[in-house]
Amino acid sequence: MTSHTGESKDAILIEEPASIDDLTHIWHMRGGLYLLPVIDLTGTVGEKADLDCSKLSAQDMPVVSQVIDDFHYRRAQVHLDFHTTQKDSDKILARLFVSGVSLSPHYSPNSKATVDFNIILDSPTVVTECEKLIESGFLQGKFFDRRHICNGCGGSQFNVREECAVCRSSNLTEDFYLHHFSCAYLGREADFREGEDLICPKCRKELLHFGSDYDKPGTLLICNACGHASSEVEIGFLCLNCQMDTDSESIRTGDIHSYDLTERASSYLRAGYAFLDFTDHNPMFADLPFTLIVELNQAARAWKENKTNFCLVNINYEHAHELEVEHGPRQTMQSRRQFIENLHGVLCRAYEGIRKEDFITGKYEDYMVLHGIAKEDILEDRREMIKIAMSSIRLDIGPYFKVLGPEELV
Repeated sequence: MTSHTGESKDAILIEEPASIDDLTHIWHMRGGLYLLPVIDLTGTVGEKADLDCSKLSAQDMPVVSQVIDDFHYRRAQVHLDFHTTQKDSDKILARLFVSGVSLSPHYSPNSKATVDFNIILDSPTVVTECEKLIESGFLQGKFFDRRHICNGCGGSQFNVREECAVCRSSNLTEDFYLHHFSCAYLGREADFREGEDLICPKCRKELLHFGSDYDKPGTLLICNACGHASSEVEIGFLCLNCQMDTDSESIRTGDIHSYDLTERASSYLRAGYAFLDFTDHNPMFADLPFTLIVELNQAARAWKENKTNFCLVNINYEHAHELEVEHGPRQTMQSRRQFIENLHGVLCRAYEGIRKEDFITGKYEDYMVLHGIAKEDILEDRREMIKIAMSSIRLDIGPYFKVLGPEELV
């Protein structure tokens, strides 16, 4: 694997079979190598390569020059900040820009996430970073598929199976219910069976004719491990990576998207880190949703010009992970939404000018930008606010506030 002429290099040539670890090593190397086209001479890299030369004839070789020239042209438009960055999120944006194509998923049985992408980076990192970039307004996603996610290791490779509701064993046997008409006895077929004959355990009469003596109204699943019998089956998800077994109510789901740059991302890549007042290279604001950054920009401008007070309230949920495992992500998210709705009502009664737009939902945290309200006021009343907003919610999501004032933000 060699690189051929940062700006003195033109492309990465794959001259022998390369693993995902080899390709990821290129991604993390300094000098902007991740911005170069990956040209595969072996035919083993698949969709992670920008060009598979193993399928080209001598007459097709001008295609190689065209790919290199296209990358060079677009790479020259990317601000130098991104040639030296070590942030995966910025690298993904810049790589999308210079490649000129969508970041597209495809099914991959060898991937822990069951999908892979046309980029030299592992798919769990791609999904995590790209979903954050959607929230930040740098990417737009198009739905590809929905996957189940292990609560233990985050993988998506499962044996999905019928299980006993009591002991979670998959060692189940199917049996029929038999209904004896004359005495109304209902029981398992095995309880009626005596050799080749069917004898009612209740009245001891022989059942001879199906439809007139008896019928089979349904099936029964018998657990061979604990003996539990039920007509209802449980669906379990056994992770093939960590062997954690999760029921269908508690299993997490996550959507897989293809990704494209937004206009905002293109402007950011051309202008560099100076594009934003609250930039993504500042760790304090790394994961803030784009709508929140807009609100903060407006509040910061009013503070600078008129000394109009404001504060940012970061709402965290201490028990969210445990509740997702026990009750599932849907119920946990519903509790978060109800808490925010209740909190809005509490603040409207306490302060003037509170708007729905002041409340911004994140993936794991929620936020409030409160205009004209001092940090000290929220800190003084926060426990009572949380208590009132939580009073009607069944699941204890454990909300708590982190409050920042303008001096810490501007």
